Amino acid sequence: MLLSFLRHIILLFITLLIISIISYIVLIKDPLNASLMTPHFYSGYFVYVDNLLNGDFGISYNGGEPLKDLIWVVLPATLELCFTAILFAILFGIPLGLLSAVNNSHFIGKLIRTLSDIGLSMPVFWVAPILLYVSAIQTWEISAIGQYNLLYEIKPITGFPIIDVWFIDQPYRIKIIQNVLQHLVLPTLVLTILPTMEIIRLVQQRAEFLFKQNYVKVTMTKGWSIWKVLRIHILRNTLPLLIPQLPRLFTLVLAQCMLVESTFAWPGIGRWLIDAVKFQDYNSISAGIMVIGLCIITVNLFAEILTFILDPLNKKGWYAR
Repeated sequence: MLLSFLRHIILLFITLLIISIISYIVLIKDPLNASLMTPHFYSGYFVYVDNLLNGDFGISYNGGEPLKDLIWVVLPATLELCFTAILFAILFGIPLGLLSAVNNSHFIGKLIRTLSDIGLSMPVFWVAPILLYVSAIQTWEISAIGQYNLLYEIKPITGFPIIDVWFIDQPYRIKIIQNVLQHLVLPTLVLTILPTMEIIRLVQQRAEFLFKQNYVKVTMTKGWSIWKVLRIHILRNTLPLLIPQLPRLFTLVLAQCMLVESTFAWPGIGRWLIDAVKFQDYNSISAGIMVIGLCIITVNLFAEILTFILDPLNKKGWYAR
């Protein structure tokens, strides 16, 4: 157990080192940061790392604002989309995966598997504008761009409008809440597709494997209903399987945000980074690489801690399937 802990710490340190080096290489691409390479290429790296440890990301050349303040504005918007999409993916993916496993040889199971394969190969940069176009010509209220209507003022408390909107003390608060949710629907639906299909596939494979085990077959011969078998044996041995998959799902959704945010004018870190590339703002690109890397590492660390709490000795083989 101690060796496993040390191995994870070493891997974490190596990952942070690699991300910081990549971020530093991007930073020195800017001619204005050429002084960091004197007298040697690595001379400014230690200064750069020291600034990062102190929370100093520098300033944006596109406006001169501190990058730390900009990141705290754009990052919560992206995380709001990611967490909402993963939450809905779990809510939809687990029941559909179990339904597909129970009806493995029936039409319903085959249909869910087919839709899952189609959803995994569906490009979000194609789905997003089509959904926005269809909702607009049908005059649906969810055909909206941005986080909320700029006519409303939401005081930033946590940085997440979906949370901050509940602390508004205005007579039209219900209208603002409705507006925030309407703006959140379309990008969430688009981002939910891939993780939902992935969860369906994982749950279905695991459930089908468990249905073939002898202890499950014995309970079914005793006359247990299929729902009792699912609740007692299948769910308890399937849900923990999703925990090690959370970092990968989060990374996939975060990568898709880069495309979806531009389509829906969502003020997140993906759209901000695309604008930084457009204006060749290397300071912002470098800071964005570090922030995104830290987010993925944090989610991965959370998943590993949760997995360790549920299975300290790693005897259940959740990583195997």
